[in-house]
Amino acid sequence: MIRADWRAAEGLLLDIDSFAVHDGPGIRMAVYLKGCPLRCEWCHSPESQTPRREVLLLGDRCVACGACAEACPNGVHALAGGVHRMARERCLLCGACVAACPGDALRMAGRSVPAGEIVDRARRMRPFFEHSGGGVTLTGGEVTAQADFAAAVLTGCREAGIHTAVETAGACEWDTLRRIADLADLVLYDLKLIDARQHRRSTGADNERILANARRLAGRNVQARVPLIPGRTDTDKNLAGLFDFLTDAGLTRVALLPYNASAAAKYEWLGRACAVAADPQTPGQLERMLDLARARGLDASLG
Repeated sequence: MIRADWRAAEGLLLDIDSFAVHDGPGIRMAVYLKGCPLRCEWCHSPESQTPRREVLLLGDRCVACGACAEACPNGVHALAGGVHRMARERCLLCGACVAACPGDALRMAGRSVPAGEIVDRARRMRPFFEHSGGGVTLTGGEVTAQADFAAAVLTGCREAGIHTAVETAGACEWDTLRRIADLADLVLYDLKLIDARQHRRSTGADNERILANARRLAGRNVQARVPLIPGRTDTDKNLAGLFDFLTDAGLTRVALLPYNASAAAKYEWLGRACAVAADPQTPGQLERMLDLARARGLDASLG
C-alpha cells in the first residue's frame, strides 16, 4: 500500500537526466538511483553501486593545489609528486574537500531527494513528454533497492498522468518487483548471462531469482535488455540461451545494448580498476546478433 504522504518519501539519487532518449519511448526524464545488489564486472556506472554517498576524484581536473588536503579534517587527501591520492577508508563524507576544490575535481556522488521534488520536476516537463510520447524512467543502480521511494515517485507520476518506466535487473523478492511493476507503464528488464556459474562469477549473484522474476512478468509491458559485453554476454552461446529463455517465458521484445567503452574513466574516479576493456561490436556483428534473436520470433532492436 502506498502512503498518502508519498511526496515525503526520500531516495538517494546519483543524477537526473532531463532529456534522455535511450531509456524508454520519447523524451524521458531519467532518474538514476544509487545502490545496487549486483557487482557486474563491466558496470557502466560503478559510482551507482554503493548505497551511500561517496566522493569522486576526477584526476584530469586536479591542479594539485592542496586545498582539499587543508580542508579535510581526517587526512583523506595527499599530494606527492603531482599525484593526488585518497585514503577513502578515512572519509567522513563531510564534503569539506568538495567545497574547497577550485577546479571541480572532487564531487559528491549521491544526494537525498524527496519524491515530491521529482514529480514536480516531471510535471514541468509534461509538454515535452506529451509531444514525444515520453515520460519518467527510474533506473540505477537498482530501482528495487529503494522500493518505497520508487513506488512513491511512480504513484505521483500516475496521479499526474505521466508515463513511467523502470529499469531493473530483477535481483529481488518477487513481491518487491511486483509492487514496482504494478505501478509502472513499462518494465525494462536487464538480462546478462544465462549460465548460473558465469552469472555468479561476473555479477556476484545467482540468476535463479532473476530468471524466475522474468517469467512472472510475462503478460505485462516488458522489454528485455541485454548489455553486449565483448567475450562475456555477446557470445553466440549466451545469446542463444537468453533468446531461448525469453521465447519460452513469453517475453517477446528484446533490446541489445552495444558495448560502450567510456566507463573506464568512472572507475578511476573511485580509485578502482576497470575489469573489462574491449572494443565495441561492429555493425556486422550487431546485425548477426539481431538475426539470432529474430530467428526465434523475438521483436529485437538495438538500444
